[in-house]
Amino acid sequence: MGSHNSAAATDYGAPATNRGSSKMHRLLLLANHILHFISSLIVMSIAAYLIAHFRHNVHMRYWVSLAAIDLLFFLPALVVPALKSYKGYLAPLDWIFSYLWLTAFIFAAQDYSGGRCHRNSPFYVDKCALKKTLEAFAFLAFLTSLIGTLLEGRLWDVNRNKHPVVVDKHPVAVVPPPTTTPYTAV
Repeated sequence: MGSHNSAAATDYGAPATNRGSSKMHRLLLLANHILHFISSLIVMSIAAYLIAHFRHNVHMRYWVSLAAIDLLFFLPALVVPALKSYKGYLAPLDWIFSYLWLTAFIFAAQDYSGGRCHRNSPFYVDKCALKKTLEAFAFLAFLTSLIGTLLEGRLWDVNRNKHPVVVDKHPVAVVPPPTTTPYTAV
């Protein structure tokens, strides 16, 4: 009548992680990587459009460079969560890019918030909707990079103690320890 706990336990009595949560974790990681990839692509596209059609400054070049490098590094990240051998090795890269995207968002907020949109980056171009879209997707890229850091770190943490079972094909014969004779006094 009582509930029966059939979950396996670790050495310390904590419940072991099950395979379903690992699969869900990988799906969340994949969704996060897709959202991050799309955000970076939108930031790069808007910044490239503004560079191609108007005068540009350092912030524009920073946004387009960061987004292009991010897309290059994270293109494989769209595939790796599906691989069983992947254990969250992109966590440090996600952490670095989260700081770079935070800087990009701060640049965009400085340029486009508080009524300064039409006169900043590019100067006196009244494309405020496009500029604020760049700001929003720079924040989304930062947020997904930060969430990616947490998810990747958790995936690494869960998988770091899982060692493959090695089966010895040629076991060594077990030799019993030598027996000692009792000590006799002479």
